[in-house]
Amino acid sequence: MRGRVWLLALVLFALPLAAQSAARRSVSLDDFYRLTNVTAAVVSPDGRRVAIVRTVVNEAENQRRSEIWLAPSDGSAPVERLSSPGVSSSIPIWSPDGKLLAMSSRRSAADESSVWFLAFDRPGEAFQIAGVGGSPIFSPDNQWIAFTKPVPPAIRSAPDSLSDFERKLKERFTGKVHESVQYRYDGRGYLTDPTDSVATPPQELFLVPRAGGPPRQLTRLGVNVQDAAWSPDSRAIVLTANSSQRDEYTYERADLWLLSLDGGTKRLTNDGYNYASPVWSPDGRRIAFTRQKGLSLLIQAHDTQGAPVDLYTMGVDGGAIRNLTADWDLIPGDPTWSGDGRFLYFDAETSGERHLFRVSGAAGAVEQLTKGARQLSGITISRTGGRIAYTASDPVQPSEAYSARLDGTGEVKLTGFNDGWLATVDVSGAERIRYPSQDGTPIEGWLMLPRGAGPHSLILSIHGGPHGAYGTDFSLPFQLLVARGYAVLYTNPRGSTGYGEKFLWGTWGAWGNKDQEDVLGGVDYVLAHYPIDRERLGVSGYSYGGFLTDWLITQTRMFKAAVSGAGISNWVSDY
Repeated sequence: MRGRVWLLALVLFALPLAAQSAARRSVSLDDFYRLTNVTAAVVSPDGRRVAIVRTVVNEAENQRRSEIWLAPSDGSAPVERLSSPGVSSSIPIWSPDGKLLAMSSRRSAADESSVWFLAFDRPGEAFQIAGVGGSPIFSPDNQWIAFTKPVPPAIRSAPDSLSDFERKLKERFTGKVHESVQYRYDGRGYLTDPTDSVATPPQELFLVPRAGGPPRQLTRLGVNVQDAAWSPDSRAIVLTANSSQRDEYTYERADLWLLSLDGGTKRLTNDGYNYASPVWSPDGRRIAFTRQKGLSLLIQAHDTQGAPVDLYTMGVDGGAIRNLTADWDLIPGDPTWSGDGRFLYFDAETSGERHLFRVSGAAGAVEQLTKGARQLSGITISRTGGRIAYTASDPVQPSEAYSARLDGTGEVKLTGFNDGWLATVDVSGAERIRYPSQDGTPIEGWLMLPRGAGPHSLILSIHGGPHGAYGTDFSLPFQLLVARGYAVLYTNPRGSTGYGEKFLWGTWGAWGNKDQEDVLGGVDYVLAHYPIDRERLGVSGYSYGGFLTDWLITQTRMFKAAVSGAGISNWVSDY
């Protein structure tokens, strides 16, 4: 009798849920304007607060608008908007003492800088700091703000030394002369000459006191300064710069440079490798960075594949470097030291997911900290307090902001901007599938099925790159297709990231061979295991996915429709 009562209660309880689910509508194109995209979650230095960037698309204004919101990292209070609702604001940056929050916000055409500040130790509106002309890089002692800005070179007037022919050509020729490899760009038209330092001035490093003042130029490298990071004692800055920036035929070879505030710039590396994302150890004795063999070195060595990206450390005076991830087969993201200098933390793609990892600063095994079938983005780590903040999404959950302990435990969801929307729409999950390619190589993919028994029309979607990956995140385009009755298959063929070096370079110099077998193997697997109409198959992709779409429809007649976005259809004209 008691079992029947529980069964009846369960049925009665489920009826409203079923009715609610049935009342939900299908995803529509207008939901593009209803969705909120949480693009950043930046934890404060003490780990107590998180600055969050909320972005929506305003249909009436035909533009994206971003706002900065603030939440306690433990979720003890609701999230509150910080920035003005009438102005788009983004890129929050905390000062080391947590008293200032910088943001990028162009408020009028007359603004000399788009950088504004909010003070937490006193009430008031956003303000600007005199002399700050770029995204602020706060010194650890809270005394200085560094930033980069373009510096046009001095233009000297030269005597008219043109020949008679050159003078007539200048007077009569009304066309355009292009001498650079990349002379135009989609959506932007014709570009300025990248080898011309007047047309494209270099980004040099400047310094102002935190209270404001005339900026002092620190570098005169003549090329873009990037990745600038302060030493713990605030007396030096490490940065990357590519001295071959003006040479269009020398790719990916930025080096490490050391700048002392007392004067002088020292080049730490010059070996043809590409260095990025340097950070100082807390004791000021080591620098961690990512490093990869530059493309020019690969060409010179006639390498048959690309080179791995690894995480290294080096003494601040240069010298020998140590590879911390030599035995780890994935691509590390930007590193961050732990407060005690024992570990380096970084994110990485792995099998369609993105998570937080760490490795000992003395080398050792890489350890994955966060887990789950989803993708974490923009992970930030507090200087103290042992907390992290990030955005995360999965196939049925658009991006929201979260916080957790440094080891990934104790997660708290800080925002629910999309909760109301999710309560009204019927979103579809994605089933992870694994299958062998023609030569037995294991391939991973995801299948989204529409409601109903089928058989369903199927669209094969191919990602760009090829060095990129699909995975366990939210896709409004895929939700739209499923809402209209299509099954969607998206896979990670060879060339995709997150599956190791051999897999990553599996299509090097041979697009359309193994990758074709990989994606078509997914179609065969789905046809054999799911209710799919083999007479109603479509294929689509963008960039590299557009290329493979173009290629597939010349190799097989199995697809009845194809959409190629920015795809290469002719190697000669593409060159």
